[in-house]
Amino acid sequence: MPATNRSAAGAPAPDCVLEGTANPSPKNAEVISTLRQSVERGPLYEIASRSGVASCRIRQDADAIRLEYAFRDGTTLRATRNPQLESSDQELRLATPRAEDVVSVLTRAEQASFGDKGCGINWRQPESKPSADDASFTDTVYRGDTCNCQARTRTDAAGHVLTMSLRSAC
Repeated sequence: MPATNRSAAGAPAPDCVLEGTANPSPKNAEVISTLRQSVERGPLYEIASRSGVASCRIRQDADAIRLEYAFRDGTTLRATRNPQLESSDQELRLATPRAEDVVSVLTRAEQASFGDKGCGINWRQPESKPSADDASFTDTVYRGDTCNCQARTRTDAAGHVLTMSLRSAC
């Protein structure tokens, strides 16, 4: 597993601190390396890394690999992959709400994860409702027809993006 990868912008990504098992198995080392490469070349990392990466941690649990980035502005990006369940999850939490075109960003994330055709997310029929934990936020879900794929967003009352996520489980 290389210590440093290149991000979407070409800048070196930081070394990641490995927590949990000190020496991953060759299979898990490959999963970690692949996960890092896909995250650091993806659109969610591209948005988050604009302020600079503050830290990177990798946690290896019994079933899953978790990659967590913290950025200098307080934004976080978490990616989890569970090879046994064939599940993956990426969640970007923005420290400062932004007026990003979420469908464009998440469409690029879908294609980065599933290829040019994506996983069949229907971007035209989202399900939106007030957030269960704070009615001033709106949670929106876009559902796909492959591998229980879905994209989610949370926006504030002004429509600014607070979180974006893409997840799937085959």
